[in-house]
Amino acid sequence: MPTNVFLVRHAETYGNIEGLFCGHSETELTTKGEAQARALGVRLKGQHFDAAYSSDLSRAKRTALYALEHHAEPLAPVLDPGFREMNYGEWEAKPGSEIGKTHPELMREFFRCKAPAPGGESIAEVRQRTADTLRRTVSAHPDGTILVVSHGNAIMAMLAELLGVPDESTWSFAVANTSITRMTFGRSGRMMLTSFNDHAHLEEDPASLAVYGRG
Repeated sequence: MPTNVFLVRHAETYGNIEGLFCGHSETELTTKGEAQARALGVRLKGQHFDAAYSSDLSRAKRTALYALEHHAEPLAPVLDPGFREMNYGEWEAKPGSEIGKTHPELMREFFRCKAPAPGGESIAEVRQRTADTLRRTVSAHPDGTILVVSHGNAIMAMLAELLGVPDESTWSFAVANTSITRMTFGRSGRMMLTSFNDHAHLEEDPASLAVYGRG
């Protein structure tokens, strides 16, 4: 039997709606984000998890707690910094609009996946970190079903690395807040993507789910 992974992005935060680069910086869930996380918990009601993991940042941990709210047995998420968002270095907690005005070429190079934020992680580093963390987590639960709550760019980087997508296409995925992406891992370690960016539990126009804050 394969290991099944439910990979979830945290709920909406103030950093998201303010367009901030919140990587390792803390930012709280909005009222809407709290509602999204509750809806996620209802969506996952009846789904059994053998283990749950979360980034150690509060927005991911809080989303994970809501996701597990209706779990049949008490289950606390294991906090793992390997699932953190990308580190944006000098851009941390700053608005993208401001950086775009002061450093437009560097911003373009960042979104082309050709340069990191000053003092931040490179594309290669965040891809390797997140994918290695997921592989290690999966190997600890052979034949199990696990929940992992992480962040937007971290999930894109993780998927790009696992799927062998070129570095320059790392930001080619759309990952909505509280969306569920499902994967299976065989005993050989081979990964299969079985569903992506599933946010059917949110009663919103999908177009409204495009959140431009990084994190």
